[in-house]
Amino acid sequence: MIRFYKTPWFTRVLYPSCIFTIPSHNKIYLTFDDGPDPEATPWVLDELDKFNAKATFFCIGKNVELNPEITKKIVRKQHLIANHTFNHLKGWDSTDEVYIRDIEKYEKLISQFTSSKRLFRPPYGRAKRSQIRKLTGFKSIMWSHLSWDFDPSLNTRLAVTKLKKAKAGSIIVFHDSQKAFKNLKIILPEILNHFQHKGMKFDTLA
Repeated sequence: MIRFYKTPWFTRVLYPSCIFTIPSHNKIYLTFDDGPDPEATPWVLDELDKFNAKATFFCIGKNVELNPEITKKIVRKQHLIANHTFNHLKGWDSTDEVYIRDIEKYEKLISQFTSSKRLFRPPYGRAKRSQIRKLTGFKSIMWSHLSWDFDPSLNTRLAVTKLKKAKAGSIIVFHDSQKAFKNLKIILPEILNHFQHKGMKFDTLA
């Protein structure tokens, strides 16, 4: 399997309207997909606290429904919650109508917890360009670096080495999920420690 830790150029060509980096001279943007999870998310929040780090959580609506108190804790700790669809839909396998409706369903739910910044990340990084175009008022966020923490066969040492090459303005993807938790516990502390020692700050996307 070929793993692209850094987003390849052709992905940016496919999705020219999406955001892959944010101009900055001293910030790294950590993002967490697929939560909230009753075990992984509280651990992530504790790790972020150790480094005074803020992050963006691209949550799945059905997981928000299952874990409302953890969702509230994310908000209370002043992290940002963003849209990852309600049912973790793969855009390539969904009609535009079904896909947009699922995203809007998430927006209605999350309004019970926090004001929406209308940031969206397509699950699997896969959506039809027509779907992205129809997301009026949203900013579609991809990433510059992918941790691959969800892969049980991951070489975590290699992943850490690759992620340490990220530059200021990079958007890094992790997953606060059970599937990723084993690898996340190894990778995240090292990345936080590395970039803090380089003088970087960790901020939300909005």
